[in-house]
Amino acid sequence: MTAVDPGSVERAVAHAALSVPGVAGLQPGLGRSLADAAHAQHAPGTAAPAPGAGVRARYARDSGVWHVEVRCVLTGGRRALDTARAVRARARAAVRQQAPGSCVVAVTITRIVGDAGGRALTS
Repeated sequence: MTAVDPGSVERAVAHAALSVPGVAGLQPGLGRSLADAAHAQHAPGTAAPAPGAGVRARYARDSGVWHVEVRCVLTGGRRALDTARAVRARARAAVRQQAPGSCVVAVTITRIVGDAGGRALTS
């Protein structure tokens, strides 16, 4: 198998996840958030997360399997389970287009920001 850049896989998966109805955005993991914050201190005006910031992809050479984690922020008004399943399906398709072979995709819903009408959810 030819070498595939994990960054290109992450960007493709991020694009696929953001195209799913009900996905408001992607939530970077703590490590990425801290790295982005440190970079923003040295380069003012660059506070926006990098493309694919809510996606982590790694290739396990021993098994030949891509492991992908997608961290999503959802809008309300849709079932989170249905949205997570749609994200997983599109993420798998995106990985297979970038790097044919097996992949395991985990989708984590980090929060729900409001319902479809734009009203904030209360707890």
